[in-house]
Amino acid sequence: MTGHCAALAVVLSSIDYGESDKIVTFYTLEFGKLKGIAKGAKRSKKRFVNNLEPFSYIKLLFFQKPGRDLVMLEQADIIGRFDSLLTDIDRLAFGSYCLELLNEMTPEGQINQKAFELLLKFLVMLDQGANIRTLVVFFEMRLLSILGYHPHLDMCVVCKKIPDGVNKIFFSSAKSGILCFNCRGQEKSLILASPGAIKFLMLAAKTDVDKADRIAMPDWAAEECKKVMDDFLRYQLGKELKSKRFLDKIQAMGEGQEAIGRTYSP
Repeated sequence: MTGHCAALAVVLSSIDYGESDKIVTFYTLEFGKLKGIAKGAKRSKKRFVNNLEPFSYIKLLFFQKPGRDLVMLEQADIIGRFDSLLTDIDRLAFGSYCLELLNEMTPEGQINQKAFELLLKFLVMLDQGANIRTLVVFFEMRLLSILGYHPHLDMCVVCKKIPDGVNKIFFSSAKSGILCFNCRGQEKSLILASPGAIKFLMLAAKTDVDKADRIAMPDWAAEECKKVMDDFLRYQLGKELKSKRFLDKIQAMGEGQEAIGRTYSP
């Protein structure tokens, strides 16, 4: 890829560079993840305006020089914005987490049309008010499935038998799947999950994210799915995402306010 190029893109991150420039990371339909520099973007009133902020869906024009890691951004025309995310702290936190997750899990320059479509559908659903916890579980599992990292949930990864007649299933991030009672061994980091929660995760892995709102996921299942996904993604990435820590704080604050409300309700 050299010379002048055009692409449909979603902005994943944007940071100031020097007095007037920006370093921007995009996920594009045509080229996968790209990182570029927008010269004079902080002063621009015509070429970029506010079109290089995270969550912006744009038509991007750029120039690629041979041997350069950063493309040179020439123009960004807005196609769509997800304005409700900027006025809802919960949706903003969940959206920021999913942008960072995609950014961390995808290499630069590797085309993946399904990942781009997943991201765009997710942002549309999030902006339109879909159930947040269900939507994020579907995004996580679909992304893992598309990228080839999804855990094995249909049978025990050791004995290859389908757990039957059990109330709880053991999930191992290290073994990337579920374990039956007999194969759980001495591993201390296992997560207990009900068969119902595991079925929700299996459903999420193969269902388009724009159908997530049709699935009624009860609170108990959402909580169990969150525990499994949090542990598995932390293991895969080898770290906790910054946006995930922020998201957890926002959720903890919300739960605290709900508890206060129940305590002082008339």
